[in-house]
Parts: sequence; structure tokens; C-alpha cells
Amino acid sequence: MIPIEYLWLTVILVFAIIGMGRGLWKELGATTVLLLSLFALHLGEELILNKLTGSLPASTTSAFPEGTVRAAYYSVSIVFIAFIAYQGVTLEFPVKKQKGVFKWVFGYLGGLVNGYLTVGTVWNVLSDAKYLGISVPMGSNGTKIAVSGNLTKLHDSIVQALPVALMNSNSFVPYLILALGMILLLAIILK
Repeated sequence: MIPIEYLWLTVILVFAIIGMGRGLWKELGATTVLLLSLFALHLGEELILNKLTGSLPASTTSAFPEGTVRAAYYSVSIVFIAFIAYQGVTLEFPVKKQKGVFKWVFGYLGGLVNGYLTVGTVWNVLSDAKYLGISVPMGSNGTKIAVSGNLTKLHDSIVQALPVALMNSNSFVPYLILALGMILLLAIILK
């Protein structure tokens, strides 16, 4: 079994490849939405999670691994937001539209950031929830191994630098994310 972080890093690279085709101006529009949404999700996390877990029966919450509701809250929200940001009305950043190699390079970098924000959030909360207790077959003999029991040091070090972990590490970081999102939004609005 390959380490799980290779899967996550590959999906982030898929976002980067998509960014190559879309271009930087569209990627920065999606980045704006993702940054502001991450701040809102972080801000409402405690209130919403308390309401969600309070409304579930005790037998239901004890059947799931710890952090499952939080993982669902962040994962479903950020994937839905990313889908809308990419497929809905696209905000376009007011930069000169590049063509050729420049479009690919700058679009790749923008897609990489969006992949980090989207996939990194899902990766972070699933890791915190110990991958929901999922086990996968190991080898040809059918032995199952828990994904959370087979994590590498690389995985653990990368998880510390993912969006949700960064926002929880310091009370300043969520406001930095808000400020970056607002600066990008103002640039789009005031073009």
C-alpha cells in the first residue's frame, strides 16, 4: 500500500493541471471564494458543530469515530463551495489574460493554491478524524489494515501545514486568511 499522502498530493496536482487550462484570472476568483469560505467555516465551526452533535441521538454519535461530524462539516462544505466556485458564475480577477506558456504556468500556480485550500482542508479533517476508521486490504491474503494506523512522518508533518491546522494553531491566522480574501474580493469588485 502506498502512503495516503501520495493520494492527497496527486489530487492537489489535478487542481493545478485544471488551473493550467483555466488561467490565473479564473483561479484567483476561486481562491477568493475559498479563502472567505474557510474563514466563515472556521468562525461558525463551534456553533454549528454544537448544534449538529446536539441534534444527533447519543447512539449515533458514539457509533462514529471522534471527529466524524467535524470532518463531514468541513469536507461537504468546502467541496460544495469549490464546485460552485469552479462551475457556477466564475469571479474573474482583473489581471491581463495571459496566453500560451504564461497562462499555463500562472494557472498552474493558482490551481495549486486552490488544490491546497480544497483538498488540504478535506485531508486535514479526515486525518484528525483518523480517516473515519476506514480499513483497506493489505496484500493478497485479505488482511485489513486501518489507514490511520499506517501514517508516515511525512504525512504527519504535512498535516501540520494544512489550512484547518494552520487556522487552529494561532488566533491571528484566520484573520490573515480573511484579509487575503477581502483584498482579492476588493480587487475584483473595484476593477
